[in-house]
This record gives sequence, C-alpha cells and structure tokens, in this order.
Amino acid sequence: MKFARWIFWIAGAFGLAVIYPLYRVPGSPTYYGLVATVFAWQVAFFVIGSNPKRYRWLMIPAILEKALWMVTLVVLHTRGQIDRRTILANAATHGLLGVLFIIAFVITPRTE
Repeated sequence: MKFARWIFWIAGAFGLAVIYPLYRVPGSPTYYGLVATVFAWQVAFFVIGSNPKRYRWLMIPAILEKALWMVTLVVLHTRGQIDRRTILANAATHGLLGVLFIIAFVITPRTE
C-alpha cells in the first residue's frame, strides 16, 4: 500500500502546484468552476493516499479522470486547438499518473 499512498500523494501535490496559477488566468465563471472541480480532485487524491485500502474503489474514477483528460487532449489537437508539445507534456504527467493509478488499484488489497 506504500506504492499507492505515495502515488496519490504525489499526484495531489503536483496537481495543486499546477492548478494554483490557473486562478490567476482571466476566464469565465464556467472556467473557474472547472478549475475548482479539478482542485477538488486533487484533494480526493490526498484522501485516497491517506488510506488506499479503504478508498480503493475511488481509484477507478481517478483513473477515468486521467483517461478522459488524455482523450480530451487528442480531440483538442485534432481540432488544431493545442500543439503536439502540449500533448507530450500532458502525456508525460497525466498519462503516466493514469498508468500508475491502475497499478496502484491492482496491487492494493481489497477490503473485506
């Protein structure tokens, strides 16, 4: 469970560090609502990391969050809204974390 604990704590800390500057970018109320939702997910990562065995099933939506973000990036790229470098940077972080979340889910023991 140490692996899962570390992965989710690192993901939460990394996410908070990346999200904080987004509050300084001008945007619509919807934009800030989405940023707040992403912020809440970082807190969920800390919750999962606090007790991976207890919150094992919450890892599934965390994996889904990473997978859907990767799909979103591909769609934005095909529309010409983001460049290849942005996709590579995100794949290096979110894609890797998604894979590590899957590993954490598989190796974390189930609660009885």
